[in-house]
Amino acid sequence: MGISIVATILSAAISNFLLNILNDKVWGVFKSMQRDLCNLSNGTRRILNFAGILLAILITVFLSISLGISKLGSGLILGFLGSTVDICFRNNIVENTTK
Repeated sequence: MGISIVATILSAAISNFLLNILNDKVWGVFKSMQRDLCNLSNGTRRILNFAGILLAILITVFLSISLGISKLGSGLILGFLGSTVDICFRNNIVENTTK
């Protein structure tokens, strides 16, 4: 359990950093999605953010059960999926610290 938590935190931090660089400096992959999500009300944004995190957890559990992925691998997948949701909603660590 502990290795899964550490892997999730490290994967989320590294993925946030890399996805933020890709979004701001290289491709701008998430810019249109971020713009559309900013137009929504705060309540709708919270519901969609919660649904995205819940979907990331369900995908991770499904992959770990069906493919037999270890706890370390599950933590890495969950961290990446969680950071993708954070980038879409602009809740990422890198963008909030540079403001």
